[in-house]
Amino acid sequence: MNDFFLANNESLPYTFIDQNIQIKQIQVKDIDRFAQYASQFKKLESYSVETITPLIEPYILQAMGVCSMATTLDANNFAKHSEEHTLIAELILNIIHVNEAYFKKEKVHQGSGQKTKDVSWFQSFAYLTKFGGHRPDDIMNMSYGAFLKYLDEAQAIERQQIKSYAIATRVANNAKQSGWDKYLKQLDG
Repeated sequence: MNDFFLANNESLPYTFIDQNIQIKQIQVKDIDRFAQYASQFKKLESYSVETITPLIEPYILQAMGVCSMATTLDANNFAKHSEEHTLIAELILNIIHVNEAYFKKEKVHQGSGQKTKDVSWFQSFAYLTKFGGHRPDDIMNMSYGAFLKYLDEAQAIERQQIKSYAIATRVANNAKQSGWDKYLKQLDG
């Protein structure tokens, strides 16, 4: 999904058998509950109708939970067609597509030899509040995809600030007084 789709918290129109529905993006405030239902599908190596279909029968309650949270599908309509495993798998594949930020496989960073510290939700919220100017209530109502994009951009801004500080420090340590004064005037605009 593109950035505007994520930022506007848009949904995808979809037709499940005979019902026009919307496939929604999962919001940050619902991610914990959604994860309980989606965990079996997230474990898949790849996402396709062929890989999802065998999970529908043994995990029908999880499939129903995923669909109830990420679509406007009527529960009675789902129950009426619960034997349509391929059609449910197609729907879940589209849910995965709309919520790809949640289902994307995390890259394993190797080679540094250092353990990375897990970052808490509170730290992420504080980070976005500090660097992105977001409010906690706004963050909770963001789609998970938008949340990750904002987090990435805030980190890029912080890295650029650190780089600027490092350059300024280097200039300050190596500049003559007149060069330093000229540099400060340029920064002031």
